[in-house]
Amino acid sequence: MMTGGLTKIIGYTKNATVLLLTVALLLLWGDCGGLLPVSAEDSDPTAMLLEGLVACRETVSLAGASLPVSELGGLYLSLLHDRPELFHVAPRLSYGYTETVVNGTPCRTVTEVYPVYTLTGRELAVARVFYRDTLAGILTEMELSFGEQPRTEADTVLYLHDCLADRYAYDTRAENPNADAYTFLRDGRGICQAYALTFLALCRGAGLEADLVVSDAMNHAWNHVRVEGVWYHVDVTRDDPIPAAEGRDEVNHTRLLRSDEGMARLGYHGYTCTAGHTCIDTRYETVAGGSGWGGFSQKLLFSEGKWMGMDKSGGMVAIKLQKTGVIFGQVGDVDLNGVADPADLLAIYDPAFPEAWRRWMRDALTQKTGT
Repeated sequence: MMTGGLTKIIGYTKNATVLLLTVALLLLWGDCGGLLPVSAEDSDPTAMLLEGLVACRETVSLAGASLPVSELGGLYLSLLHDRPELFHVAPRLSYGYTETVVNGTPCRTVTEVYPVYTLTGRELAVARVFYRDTLAGILTEMELSFGEQPRTEADTVLYLHDCLADRYAYDTRAENPNADAYTFLRDGRGICQAYALTFLALCRGAGLEADLVVSDAMNHAWNHVRVEGVWYHVDVTRDDPIPAAEGRDEVNHTRLLRSDEGMARLGYHGYTCTAGHTCIDTRYETVAGGSGWGGFSQKLLFSEGKWMGMDKSGGMVAIKLQKTGVIFGQVGDVDLNGVADPADLLAIYDPAFPEAWRRWMRDALTQKTGT
């Protein structure tokens, strides 16, 4: 489920004539950019809007920006989709415009925008502190978790993916579900847009490039993230299914670091990314032994430069994310030396692993090796 489309846009001419418009009508109006004179003094409407929204201004002047009315809706939504910190801005607005006729064609140009805010003043200030501190806390925990261990950018993506899927839940409310990063972090639940915006903020906070991906056809949102100079899909929402009736929660990994082709095989379609990325690399979809990403349905743990998890057989498996791709070890081969042997029993002494994992290693490997 995705929300955040511009639900209402109201246009005002200078003489206060009011027109109620839908986004469709707004986007269908002729783009007169090619007919309007552009001077070197014209300002960037994106920067002007962003500055006004961050400052929570009731009126954001776009005079001099020469922004056609037809472009306002797309620009406004692109800002909300690209800036998770604008969680206090509602996806609706009013605006003022002037109308001129150039070569017989009427051209409407935005003069000012009147945003709608869900939070202002002291309430917004408190929310911003919470939002900032919560993100910083997750990133600090990540750094402590990795410590001095070597890691790749893919390791960072996996950590953040599992963190959100493990700690947060899908918002199943039919009315007013959480769709922004702040309420997601505050309440511990949200819809796909909230997951994607929060993952976006965390990736950027960790020094990675990331963007939002939206599919109107699927009514869904997820992310593109750049790893080692290459773009991939990551969909935390659908890797965090709604808990089963018996209360079992899952953290899946089938939509982690996928290519366009890989997402198509999962039924993804009709999506766009404002930055226009393509994801053609499949190195993290290649399985060199083992059961692959589909074999893990719980949060993975990082230890000694690799990830550990229990696959569907109930056995411990090591995973290593390299710049060249992913390696899945065979069951029990914790140190990835190609064989399950007594050396792998050292894993039972790692206090980071759940007792069930250590018990499995102790029972399975001692029986197999006779030690």
